Amino acid sequence: MKIRLPFGKTSIEFKMPSSWIDAGAIRPSANFGEIDLESEFRERLVRSNEARSLSREDYSSKRVCVVVDDATRPTPVHRLFPVLLSFLKERGVREENLTVLVACGTHAPMNGSKILERLGLSACNGIRILNHDCFSQEAIVLLGTSSSGMRVSVNKAVMEADSLFLVGTIEPHIMAGFGGGVKNLVPGCAGIETIMDTHLLGPARERFGNVGRDVSECAVRQRIHEAALMIGKDCFLVNTVLDPSGKPVGLFCGDPDAAFREGCAVARKTWGAPVSSKVDVLVLSSNPMNSDLCQASKAFGTGIGAVREGGLLIACLSVENGLGDYCVPPSGMSYEETRDRIRGIGIEEYVRERERESGRRYSFYETFLTHSNGEALRKAEIYLYCPGVPRKTLESFGFFKVFDDMGSLLEEAERLFPGADALRSPYGGVCFPYFEQSLIQEPSV
Repeated sequence: MKIRLPFGKTSIEFKMPSSWIDAGAIRPSANFGEIDLESEFRERLVRSNEARSLSREDYSSKRVCVVVDDATRPTPVHRLFPVLLSFLKERGVREENLTVLVACGTHAPMNGSKILERLGLSACNGIRILNHDCFSQEAIVLLGTSSSGMRVSVNKAVMEADSLFLVGTIEPHIMAGFGGGVKNLVPGCAGIETIMDTHLLGPARERFGNVGRDVSECAVRQRIHEAALMIGKDCFLVNTVLDPSGKPVGLFCGDPDAAFREGCAVARKTWGAPVSSKVDVLVLSSNPMNSDLCQASKAFGTGIGAVREGGLLIACLSVENGLGDYCVPPSGMSYEETRDRIRGIGIEEYVRERERESGRRYSFYETFLTHSNGEALRKAEIYLYCPGVPRKTLESFGFFKVFDDMGSLLEEAERLFPGADALRSPYGGVCFPYFEQSLIQEPSV
């Protein structure tokens, strides 16, 4: 049987091993029509704000902060921000009182021209535009410790504002159930200590594999909302839901809790796919997560729940910008040695052991990415085809068995897994499996 998967801006085609049993595909819903984003956003702004009397409010003395996600997210900010800017100007906002804050989290900052392009602007025209820096003591305000013991800190621009607008996208997330909502604030605009307290909470086995789940089942999402309550600002949420091609199929605006809850329901229907049981082999493309290896590797955690322990995940990753923020320290071992060590001592002890061997502490993001990829490797073999990154570089991480072509990859896969039942995931970057006997409940935030 011939298989064709999306592969960046093109596709990849190969023949499935003859002994394998086709278990079908994890596919997103195809029944959502594209919305007229600009018109609907304008209407939602007016309609939603009328209920809060905001559409008649004088913004001439208000300090407004618009928090947008960065280029690692697919949000069509360039279509949303000009509408929002026009709306605010009509209500008297002064450009010197308007700040755009890019929610970088721990990601690399965006340069000025890229930010303007993302905002749909040709010039800043007096608007203050900032990249969030989670390591900058000057840019961060410490708010205290939450009831759960989390250290809560956030960018000063957030705390200085009278009103916040959070622009992002609701999409499946391996730790938080779904992205979007107040995640633009925490971890997007939080200090490094808050980011660590959300992302490194508890054993890796429990943190990863929460994709598509209700907030009540995700400790990370619970902490995100706990921190947002401590920030205590008036927030207006602007979240899209996108289809596999990036077209908007839903827009959710207004109260962060209510809008997020409504958007999660649509995102679940768009990106969730029922499967009857776990399989031996999952063959996935990272689409639409194709920016870089850091983004594309999210597909491991998104799909791994469909694979039996000790099974095989075959990842076809098309990356446009190389490694990106991918910073897993080289293991200095072969794939087999790395795999066996992680399975023998666990991912947390693996990191501690590697730190002792290297004589240095891993940074937060090194730890997080090592936990994420290592937890996938603990569960299953990972065979990788990723021509956008040099083979030696990929092999140095120790987390993947790397192949130069799909033919040799599949030949070895069939040798190790003869007669396997194989599932396909054409949009493995965000499309997640759930089991029909245990449908996930609607989110309540």
